[in-house]
Amino acid sequence: MEVPQGGAERENPNSSSASPVSVVANFWKEFDLEKERSLLDEQGLRIAENQENSQKNRRKLAESTRDFKKASPEEKLGLFNSLLKGYQEEVDNLTKRAKFGENAFLNIYQKLYEAPDPYPALASIAKYAFCEANHQEDLSSKQKRKDKNLDIEMKRRDHNNLNPAIKERNRKTEKKEVDEED
Repeated sequence: MEVPQGGAERENPNSSSASPVSVVANFWKEFDLEKERSLLDEQGLRIAENQENSQKNRRKLAESTRDFKKASPEEKLGLFNSLLKGYQEEVDNLTKRAKFGENAFLNIYQKLYEAPDPYPALASIAKYAFCEANHQEDLSSKQKRKDKNLDIEMKRRDHNNLNPAIKERNRKTEKKEVDEED
């Protein structure tokens, strides 16, 4: 598996005309995180299983080595081949385990290496959300001012409509008072 070595080969997602949000969204859509999680779960389980098997094999080798050391020189000749074979098998198993772990890491590393930096997209979304919230507040305050102005205008009209009636009543009252004085 070939792994990118330097930052120079890496494509800059900001150099294209696409918005940071669409670049990030497209990458993660193609990346298929759920599929990758499933694969990582399988690999994680296999790594744990390999670690457990390796632990068991080391214990067996330690026991075989103790038995070998305790054995008489004649018995050692017979035990040596099986002990050597056990060590060779463990070296092979550790090599396979290391390769599996390295390949799992390099696989996800290579995929994530191509990932665009999500910060510009998230910052853009946050800025948009902030502006949208401010815009909604502005609209709300404009609507409140408009409603208040409409209410004032209605009261002014009501007052103006009542004014002639009040003037007429006042005129009649004054006329009555004048008539009563006479």
